[in-house]
Amino acid sequence: MESTRIAEQAEETGAPITAAEEEQAGHALRELTAKPRDPDAALVSREWLALVQPFFELGWAMGVRTGSTGLAVAGVPVDEDTVARMFARLNGERAADLLARGFEDPQHGGPSIWQRVRYHGSLTRSHGTYWVGAIHAHGDPVSMLPTLRYDLCELRGQTPVPVVTNVRRISLTPLAEWLTAL
Repeated sequence: MESTRIAEQAEETGAPITAAEEEQAGHALRELTAKPRDPDAALVSREWLALVQPFFELGWAMGVRTGSTGLAVAGVPVDEDTVARMFARLNGERAADLLARGFEDPQHGGPSIWQRVRYHGSLTRSHGTYWVGAIHAHGDPVSMLPTLRYDLCELRGQTPVPVVTNVRRISLTPLAEWLTAL
């Protein structure tokens, strides 16, 4: 009787991922990322596997618990190109995110969207304070990391109007002010 009450309570409040679910998810992730001709070698680095494993485990447990892991394509592995493409997307998004948040140089990190900045670049007639309206990542084939460029705007009423575009990070000083609502 007591175990029934515990199970009912767990259904209402949720329960942590079990060791068995972690083990199953880890096995599935290793199979998913294994090279077809060399099962002991992975398509991606250990660092990437460690990065995605918690999310994979969460997705796995959620799928198992909701019954969404039916056997619609049982025995048919996901192809190598799809796996590689997903990790490439993760790599690009992670690199852009790291750069946008300033982890490449925490002391001089770049501003975020809708943060107030002081512009002091080569367009001297445009020097002043603006809001960051957009951040663009451009590919760099040498470093394989994106370089960021910022579009700056000012508010006219409630409308953001671009003033200076394609600004390098070195031309900006982030200020401790963020736009909360338009």
